[in-house]
Amino acid sequence: MPEQIQNEKPCLVNTPQGFSVSYKNKLLYSKYAPQKAILAAIEKLTVLPGTLFLCCSPVLPYGLKELCQKLDDKSFCVLCEFDRDLSQFSEDFFSSQNFKDEKTARLTLPQLQRLPILLNETSYAPMQGTRLLPSGTFKRVIRLDFSAGVQFHESLYSELTAACTRAIMTFWANRMTLVRFGRKYSQNFFKNLKLLPATIPIQNFFGSVSKPIIVFGAGQSLEEGIDLIKKNSSFFYILCADTALQPLLENGIEADGVFIEEAQSVIKKAFIGTQKSRTQIFAGLSAVPHLDKIKQPEKLSFFTTKYTGGKFLDNLSEKDILPPENEPFGSVGLTAVYYALKFRSSTEIPVYLYGLDFSYSESFTHARATMAHKERFLKNSRLFPLANFGASFGFSSEKVIGKNNSAVYTTRTLKNYAELFKGLFAGTPNLFDAASTGLELGLPHKSPEISTASENQNADAGKTFSQAQISAIKEYFASERAALEELRDLLTGKISLPESERTSRITELAAPREYLYLHFADGVRFSSDISFLKRIRTEIDFFLKFL
Repeated sequence: MPEQIQNEKPCLVNTPQGFSVSYKNKLLYSKYAPQKAILAAIEKLTVLPGTLFLCCSPVLPYGLKELCQKLDDKSFCVLCEFDRDLSQFSEDFFSSQNFKDEKTARLTLPQLQRLPILLNETSYAPMQGTRLLPSGTFKRVIRLDFSAGVQFHESLYSELTAACTRAIMTFWANRMTLVRFGRKYSQNFFKNLKLLPATIPIQNFFGSVSKPIIVFGAGQSLEEGIDLIKKNSSFFYILCADTALQPLLENGIEADGVFIEEAQSVIKKAFIGTQKSRTQIFAGLSAVPHLDKIKQPEKLSFFTTKYTGGKFLDNLSEKDILPPENEPFGSVGLTAVYYALKFRSSTEIPVYLYGLDFSYSESFTHARATMAHKERFLKNSRLFPLANFGASFGFSSEKVIGKNNSAVYTTRTLKNYAELFKGLFAGTPNLFDAASTGLELGLPHKSPEISTASENQNADAGKTFSQAQISAIKEYFASERAALEELRDLLTGKISLPESERTSRITELAAPREYLYLHFADGVRFSSDISFLKRIRTEIDFFLKFL
């Protein structure tokens, strides 16, 4: 009995070749050669630059020194332990052995839970008590099991590894997007910011809708919703994604609001015929500019999609200039659902979804009358048929089982959107998936009910931006112009300073203005290298045109 109680806590066990550890009546290392297995695994290991090693349950420091000797400057080891008793035991033993290495960090349980989030952040502050390298350093994750202690929480280690891998993949996918479109996003952002005072704040619509709400995406199930409400659309408050607007109009349904986040001008085709409609345009600040040429400014409302984590965005938030913020969901359909839930006057108001399929049928990808469908019609020929079999049977597509056990086609990106949807909205009261096709969204299925709904509470359309906010926007643009002009003069030598003071001032001006360099291939963070500064110099002239 005493021996059993002792083994409920970690304790050292002598072996012929060093210590093992006994815990919960299990030996966590071999009783003959405790170090042999992990040393053999590390010896065979090929370490590529930018590797993050998740060292799972390193109760004793066996193998860590050998692993650290193989690491380059951009690789790192995170010591992961989910068992509290083993974590405390290991920390005490490491301290007694004075084991320290600058290429390792021991994370607490809360820090382990935040690790995937940190790996996906652009602006990065290391966690207190760690020396973890900045985000953007790592390109891959490798899990190494250092002891049998992983068996006590195997699922947690697997989930952590998968989450860190996803985070790094997402980070670099976002970086590729910023390299391609980051300059366009920033250009649009500042152009729309200038227009902001003339528009209606999106906050006016929060809590204003007492009708049942229907949100339409552009998937094929959009047609189900149109058929159902075509003659009763007035009973609902209708929101849609930009590419779903045309099918609604062609069926005589006038949406109450349309959401747009697309940065390129091609999306303006979706707004043909809407100039005199009552539809309110809800646009991201980084969306295509000059929407006031389509609708009057009072028919525009902006929200802020944080397309990057930048000091310049934080600075605007602190000045109370930016409209409400949301994370970049990637799909405008998710954005529409996010704000639909804010628009309803209470959680008792039902929200129904159509067209958020994140999949498609064997030959068609979108609902009829959408831009994608019309494009197929315009290009239709003997060599370019209307049916889009290429999307279904391409290398990036796969066949899966969707709702009602039906076979549908999807891609990794669309599946990720569906998973993100589940993470954001599953369990939301009175949010229903009304479509019969597409991927499962983790919501109860229910069709809209035609009933005598109450009228909307009137959104306070007369409430506009305060004079203080308008003045703050003007002051911001003036200060940005002055800062960029000073930075230009420093880089061209027009302003002469001692080298150390000049470098410090350039860093002070350029580093927090990420829009100047976030679209550089190496623009994860500011650099004072001469080639980096030369490229910033050319960007200054570009942004001064509309600041």
